[in-house]
Amino acid sequence: MTDSGTEKSHTASPALIGALLHLAARGAELTPGASSAAALRPADQEILAEVEVALRTQMQAERQVKKALAEVAASLAGVRTCADVPSLTAAKYEKQRTAVLAELGVASTKGASVWPPTSQTAVQRFGSWNEALKAAGLATSTVGRAKGQLRFDAAAYEKAIAEFASDCESRGVGATYKAYGEYAAEHKGEVPSAAAVRKFYGTWNKALAAIS
Repeated sequence: MTDSGTEKSHTASPALIGALLHLAARGAELTPGASSAAALRPADQEILAEVEVALRTQMQAERQVKKALAEVAASLAGVRTCADVPSLTAAKYEKQRTAVLAELGVASTKGASVWPPTSQTAVQRFGSWNEALKAAGLATSTVGRAKGQLRFDAAAYEKAIAEFASDCESRGVGATYKAYGEYAAEHKGEVPSAAAVRKFYGTWNKALAAIS
């Protein structure tokens, strides 16, 4: 992945919330019924309107925009009609985001605001990943800061590994411990070090297994 999410995003907050709901629904494989459109709330219309604005800035074909918007609407309805409110880790968000961007035919490039935006954009907008989940009405994570970890919590470790693996996949290289060490050096202060990751998970293979 070429963008880190550290750039200023011009994505409107309702569109960002729409991304969170859409990817949470995809991750939970929620499939709303035919009459589920009635479950949409008034605020959902604003979300869909802002998502449409974002989609139109990155897609030219009207049919593609309408198809994507319909999928987002179905996701919102799926969340609204779900008995158990779904949650979403930052790592799973990134995994679903990569898939959605591929389906939309949109390239994620540094400095450009694309929809869905990065998980880091959500953290910057709302203050933390849990606050972003709260803003979207999703279940928050109960995982606290790990003992001895002063800067990165469990979600941050998972997100770092997921983004690294996605970056490796996009470049066609192996997601090795050595490669992560180089990646962490390039993103010093933004992601846990290779040694910290191995200490946190026990082994590098367990770290990779955490995002599979």
